[in-house]
Amino acid sequence: MEVYNPWPLIVVLLGLGALALTAISMLTSRVWFATVPENSRGLVYQHGKFEKVVAPGRYWLLHGRSVLLVPMNEQIIAVSGQEVMTSDRLAVRLSALAKFKIVDARVAQEKSNGGFYQPVYYAIQIAMREVVAGLTLEELLDTRGNLDAALKEKAAAAFAHEGCELISVAVRDLTLPAEVRRLATDVARAKLEATASLERARGEQASLRALSNAARLIKGNPELMNLRVLQALSATPGKAAPTIILGGSAGIVPVPAGGGDEQPPER
Repeated sequence: MEVYNPWPLIVVLLGLGALALTAISMLTSRVWFATVPENSRGLVYQHGKFEKVVAPGRYWLLHGRSVLLVPMNEQIIAVSGQEVMTSDRLAVRLSALAKFKIVDARVAQEKSNGGFYQPVYYAIQIAMREVVAGLTLEELLDTRGNLDAALKEKAAAAFAHEGCELISVAVRDLTLPAEVRRLATDVARAKLEATASLERARGEQASLRALSNAARLIKGNPELMNLRVLQALSATPGKAAPTIILGGSAGIVPVPAGGGDEQPPER
């Protein structure tokens, strides 16, 4: 009776299993997955060459492919204090905050060496210099509230060139050197003093005109002086009556003979 030997079949099966494990290992080593989070885009490259842009999600990638994540949400650049010169050659220090977002992931990553950040940062700096250079110090201080719109208008094109959208620019600090601050203070003080002097002169002129009108009225109507004295003698409510000393025996104020039927008493 012939005996069946299973070992050759076992050896064959083991060999096939080893080959299958090797194939699976090689396949898994060449396949991996990447996750693109929300508010981001993925730039897929195959052996360094751009292939496509993918939206948020999970993707299986074959060997030789890579994914570069690019954030698409809003970002803020803080431009530190820059010393800029006004049109009247006075130095001021200006800092700003720029809010932007990427609208074209591939352009933002590939347009400039190192990405978009440095070019847009310099764009804000250049816009600050150009805007301030067209204003005197007085105009800069008076129109500070309009600087945001002017800076955005100047820098928007440079942001678009880098695949970004400039949302807003806000001037954070405007610092004047000590000497310039002192000069500005002196100018403001001189203006206030001139305004105060002008108002005092106007008040004096108005008082003189009123006194001149009163003098003309009294000269033409002497009895008005009697009424004015009587008014002064009457006590103001809540205040003590003034003390007035009148000299002479001809009444309060003599009225000329032609002023009425009664003649003034003789001295």
